[in-house]
Amino acid sequence: MSCASSSVPPRSSQDVVWNFRTTGTTDWRPLNDGVMGGRSTGTVAYGDSAMLWQGATSLENNGGFASLRAPWDHLNLSQAREVVLTCRGTGGPFKLTLETSERWWMPYAYASFSPSEEWGEVVLDVSDFGWSQAQMGDLRSVTPSKEWSDILRVGLMKYDGTAQPFELEVQSLRFRQSC
Repeated sequence: MSCASSSVPPRSSQDVVWNFRTTGTTDWRPLNDGVMGGRSTGTVAYGDSAMLWQGATSLENNGGFASLRAPWDHLNLSQAREVVLTCRGTGGPFKLTLETSERWWMPYAYASFSPSEEWGEVVLDVSDFGWSQAQMGDLRSVTPSKEWSDILRVGLMKYDGTAQPFELEVQSLRFRQSC
């Protein structure tokens, strides 16, 4: 099933912000390895001050990932210079993912981060992102000005080859054009 329409022009990167503290955004959804037979878990809850994503990764039955995904959209992030997450968490590292295709096996851009257990900002420079593909693994670095002009979905992922509980609270996620 196709959810995104390529005839819609990508939105400007100036306004790409998820503020879970004030906007009441409740449309991010879990997608865990159970779709392929794995046994990892992950749930999302929305509170007054943050979005809480928690669960546990399991390596049983060829599993190993839990993820949280925004709805399909068209985002122009080609002018982004950094990504700022206001968050706290345990059980990392985590990945911020940027999908350019609705097909799960196609490459996606990602950057890994490990939040503090206290509230703070995690800043990811665009040079921190690389491409990965399900069957090929890590590929090459990202050129945002060329490749991020039509991002279809943003997500968070717990996928590092470990079986462990995790918790990540996010107040905001912002793609900034300048540092």
